[in-house]
Amino acid sequence: MFKKYFREIEFCTYCPKMCKFSCPVGNASGVESYTPWGRMTLLHMVREGILDFNREIAYTMYQCAGCLLCREYCDHLIEVPPVMIAAREMAVGEQKEPWEVVEFLKFWKQHHNPFGDNLGARVRTLLPDNYFNKDAQVVYLPGAGHIYNNPSVIQDTFKLFEAMDVDYVACYDGEPMDCGSVLRELGLRKEYEANAKKLVDKIGRCKVVISGSPAAVYELKVEFDQMGLKVPPKIFHISEFLWPMVKAGKFDVRKQFPQRVMYHDADYLGRYLGVYDEPRSMLGAVLREAPVEFSRHREKADSCGVGGGLPITNPDLAKAIAKARLEEFYESDATALAVACPDAQRIFQSVDDNIEVLDVINILARCI
Repeated sequence: MFKKYFREIEFCTYCPKMCKFSCPVGNASGVESYTPWGRMTLLHMVREGILDFNREIAYTMYQCAGCLLCREYCDHLIEVPPVMIAAREMAVGEQKEPWEVVEFLKFWKQHHNPFGDNLGARVRTLLPDNYFNKDAQVVYLPGAGHIYNNPSVIQDTFKLFEAMDVDYVACYDGEPMDCGSVLRELGLRKEYEANAKKLVDKIGRCKVVISGSPAAVYELKVEFDQMGLKVPPKIFHISEFLWPMVKAGKFDVRKQFPQRVMYHDADYLGRYLGVYDEPRSMLGAVLREAPVEFSRHREKADSCGVGGGLPITNPDLAKAIAKARLEEFYESDATALAVACPDAQRIFQSVDDNIEVLDVINILARCI
C-alpha cells in the first residue's frame, strides 16, 4: 500500500495544505487530522515508523467522504480517496477497522444490501410483470437507494420510457441488487469482489446497462472493469441514456414544471464520471427558467457528505456536511432541490424533510 501510493502520500505530506479549505469533512469537523493533509501526513508517519498504525489512526482514515473535491484544487491532481480506501483495507486486514464497519459487515452478510430488505421482491411490487425479462439485452439496474427510499424514481423512469416509446428496456430484479460500492469504500475488499462477481454473472451478458445510481454506474464502468470482470460494453447513467431522446423531440412536454429548481452535482456523477450537462439539459427541457446553480457547482461542487462510507462510520458528520450544502439553497429563490443520485436525495431529505428534494427523473415525469 505504501509503495503503491508513495507519490500521493509524499506530495500531500509536504504540501502547504492548499486544498484544506475544500475538504467537507475538515470544514464540518474542525479537526486538522481529518483534512487531506492530516490524513496523508499520518500515513507518512506510519510509513516512516514514527507512529504505529493503531485503531485511532485507522479510524481517521475513515473520515473522508471520498468526494474528490480536493483534487480540483491540487496542482498535482493527487487523488486522496484511493489512498484512504487502501488504508482502510489495511485496517480491515489487521482487524483495526472501526466497530461500525464490523457491525455493517455483519448486517451485509445477513441481508446482502445496506438496507436490510428484500430489494428484489420490493422492485417486483413497483412495476408490472411485463417490465421484467431475464433475457433482455438492455437492462435498467435500479439503485438500492431508490428501491428502499424513493421507489417513485423507478416508476417514473419506466413512465418516461413509455412516453418515449422505449419498449426494449427490462428492469433487473435478481440478486445481488446492490453494486457494493459501500463495501469498497469501507475497505471490505473480499466481500466487494465477491458481490461484484455475482452481479456481473447476472448482467454481464447484456449489451447495455442503465442506472439512476451514479455509484452503480461508476462501479460497473470503472471498478469492475479494472478488476477484469466482463461488464456490458455500454453503461449509462439514466440522464445520459435519456437526454439524446429528449433532445431529438421524443419527449412530449405537456406542461412545464412550475417551481424554481436548484441543481446539486453528485460526487460520483460529476467528478468521478464527468456527467454535468445531461441532467441540466433535461431540466432545461421542462423548466420555465434554467436551474439555479450553487456558487460552487459542476467540478467544484461541494459534497453532500454521503460518500466514502461516512454515513456509516460518522453519520452525524455526514449530516453536518449535507446541512452545510443546503445553506445556499435556503438563501436562493428555489423551492425544490433537484438531484440525480439516490444517496444525495436520501441524505438531503434526512436533514430537512421540509424541503422538496426531487430526482431529475421525477421532475420530467411530472411534465408528461
